Amino acid sequence: NNCKLTISTFNDSTRYISGNRCERGAGKTETSSQVLPNLYAYKYRRLFAHYEPLPANKSIATIGIPRVLNMYEDYPFWFTFFHELGFRVELSTDSSHNLYTQGMESITSESICYPAKLVNGHIEDLISRGVRVIFYPSVTHEFRENQESDNHYNCPIVISYPEVVANNLDSLENMGVRYLNPFVQIFDRKAFVNTMADVLATYGLNKKDIRSAADKAYSEHLAYKEDVLRAGDEARAYMAEHQIKGIVLAGRPYHIDPEINHGIPELINGLGLAVLSEDSIARPGTLELPIRVVDQWTYHSRLYEAAAVVTEEEDLELVQLNSFGCGLDAITTDQVKDILSAKGKIYTCLKIDEISNLGAARIRLRSLLAAMREREDEILPQDSYVQNRLIFTKEMAKEYTILAPQMAPTHFAMIEAALKPSKLTLEILPKVSKEDIECGLKYVHNDA
Repeated sequence: NNCKLTISTFNDSTRYISGNRCERGAGKTETSSQVLPNLYAYKYRRLFAHYEPLPANKSIATIGIPRVLNMYEDYPFWFTFFHELGFRVELSTDSSHNLYTQGMESITSESICYPAKLVNGHIEDLISRGVRVIFYPSVTHEFRENQESDNHYNCPIVISYPEVVANNLDSLENMGVRYLNPFVQIFDRKAFVNTMADVLATYGLNKKDIRSAADKAYSEHLAYKEDVLRAGDEARAYMAEHQIKGIVLAGRPYHIDPEINHGIPELINGLGLAVLSEDSIARPGTLELPIRVVDQWTYHSRLYEAAAVVTEEEDLELVQLNSFGCGLDAITTDQVKDILSAKGKIYTCLKIDEISNLGAARIRLRSLLAAMREREDEILPQDSYVQNRLIFTKEMAKEYTILAPQMAPTHFAMIEAALKPSKLTLEILPKVSKEDIECGLKYVHNDA
């Protein structure tokens, strides 16, 4: 036990222990949590431990892949792709605070989320281990899992961070590292094959080789997704058999990293609850549409679908993990809360960063558990969270002026000019005052 504990001993020889991050620190056994379903632990094993790299002497070359951000979604795909082409895939080590400090000097923004800050350390780890070819792509769109969603973008930080690394890690150039960070349309097979054929041209691989490896990579990606859903079904069956409740610990793919989630899944298990992930229960079609927000991000779509599933299950509640610095989650937290609240479910959000003190999280989770017990016999309300937005019509275009806030000077100026020949009247509001911000805070989550 490596927690820093405060042990208070009283005159009657009783002791009170505080500061512990798990129940073991308080002297309790973990027998119950050892058998309870934990989809976070399962996903982490399935994602990385499932794959055995080729021996160095039987490979074309070694390619390093950092264990970061979108790799918590796409590693099965990328490992299979390079493995089938004959590369040895070298994965960076597990995340830790020491690894974070290893890349701290090149972190460009203190306000960025902790998962992004860890990227620098993972790249430095690969370099320190002698890896001289590193692959870290910019994936603008993830696979489209939900045909009803408005789009399937990746998070802007996930998309752009390979570029940040390319421009800020001096050790890449100093150590002679070949850094491959192409923009890849992973959901488009034809475009993917063309891009990767160009990226790997120096290794003498033709498009036929690339296409064959890509086919197996796409198949493995689907196999991984099916395994997670199957594990979710098995967890639900276990819950029903043993009459226990569960928490859908909803977050982004990288929240399964123990260094990022700080042991919250195990803490929930310690309270006698099963832990499921949002993608282990989210099956498109449960969510009632339309919702209040534009549903254009792949990870968000899962959050909303998972919340919709929770509203229909008596033995499930949802806890959302939110990393400090994630502006996009300012949108998701409000929308997930709307979905749950409409059906009488309790919404709990845990904000996490590099600080690993879980005292506040433990209090929140125990409060949630107490509320769940009190409401077991209640009949929950069943209001609708559907919100129909007002549509801008062609007729309105003749009479209305569109007011647009200034959010990107270069782009918005071009948009204003491009729309002048049309029948639309667009006016960019160039100045932002303190009063504008105060007004905005009445309607927008403070994290945005």
